[in-house]
Amino acid sequence: MRRWIGVRTLYQPRFRLLVITSLLALLAAYYAAWSLSNWISLDAQALRFDFQSYFGGAQAAAQGGDIYGEFKRTWGTQAWSVAYIYPPLFALVLAPLTSLGLVAAGRIWLLVVHAAFLASLWLLLRINPELPPAGRRLFIAGALAFMPVYIDVKFQQVASVWLLLLAASLWAALRRRSAAAGLFLALAASLKVIPVFLVPLLVRLGRWRAALSATALLGGLTAVTMAAAPGSWQFFTVVLPRIGLGNSNWDNASIDGLVSRFVALFPTAFGVFTVQVGEAVVATAALAVLGLTFWRSGLGGDQAWQLRLGTAATVTALLMVSSVTWQHHLVTLLLPLAVGMAWIAERRPDPRYSWTLALSYALCWIDRRVLPLPADQAVHSSGQAVLVLAGTSIKLVGLVLLWTLLLAMLREEARRVRLPRETSQGPARIAA
Repeated sequence: MRRWIGVRTLYQPRFRLLVITSLLALLAAYYAAWSLSNWISLDAQALRFDFQSYFGGAQAAAQGGDIYGEFKRTWGTQAWSVAYIYPPLFALVLAPLTSLGLVAAGRIWLLVVHAAFLASLWLLLRINPELPPAGRRLFIAGALAFMPVYIDVKFQQVASVWLLLLAASLWAALRRRSAAAGLFLALAASLKVIPVFLVPLLVRLGRWRAALSATALLGGLTAVTMAAAPGSWQFFTVVLPRIGLGNSNWDNASIDGLVSRFVALFPTAFGVFTVQVGEAVVATAALAVLGLTFWRSGLGGDQAWQLRLGTAATVTALLMVSSVTWQHHLVTLLLPLAVGMAWIAERRPDPRYSWTLALSYALCWIDRRVLPLPADQAVHSSGQAVLVLAGTSIKLVGLVLLWTLLLAMLREEARRVRLPRETSQGPARIAA
């Protein structure tokens, strides 16, 4: 195929770089135009979903009220999904904006979301210097074309801020700035609880100072924010236990979401024990995925690659085992995608690594609405139920592919260390 006219040109470095640069320019122009239009047209109607819940929690925090009052009032109905469900720190940070009104505060927050996304791209390139010019431009183009990015921005979500904090923590840890790494990780866990599972990874990799710093700072932030927001202890006693149950929503891309959909569609599959079997599967999968990730991350290899690949694999694993993984949460996949691209550029492994990485990106990009699934989300037969389970699991397949790929990279790093050692010991054994 390389000799075909037209195809042959694609293998010329200069032409390939020109194509990637042109694609990047087009995507950057689209992102800028779309973002400007989205910011200008922003109104109360556009903010009625996620930011309205943030704003409500911030108003309660500013007035010394119960920031989880709306969640408790609407739990058990469809309305709970627009209630404030985050740790108290986020509400306290947004509280000063409430005096500006919903729309003005929403505009400011939207600018923060954009800034966090763009800063994350810059930081991820700093973290992965192995990427060549073409690879760096391809990564930015892929980020600007990633569907979860646009969903995150459109609904003023926190995923881009979460990504920035995770990238900053990794950047600091790579430079042995343990206190800074711990601070950024503590802030990330104070925004979304699940990053706390990166602390065991740091322990596994021997980064004790960063792990202890993150633990201490997270404890301090939690204590301060709970004191500043009366009743915020309910996040741990009421909110977290309830949202931790997951749900069967078709957009929930986690293992919990898949199992919940199976239980909802086949409630008698295991008789009266169907729910219990589902809960056991979810718990076992979470333990197995996280346990294997931590174990594989500590097998050895170049310390910088261990940290980068281990963090990337853990971020991917957390999306897999979270109780709820919406499409906008997949913005954080830009971290493992950047690390994976850099590793491939540096180690030059079998081409299957590159193809698997590209396939996982594509699967995580796809929205279920492009598939021939029932528009009213009503299932009328067992065959249709199987189709729904398959169609709503495409993102999970992409996550699993990316996770297994990163574990394979970690295995290769460990093997690169063992081979020279075995080679050097071989002659000594023969001589003996």
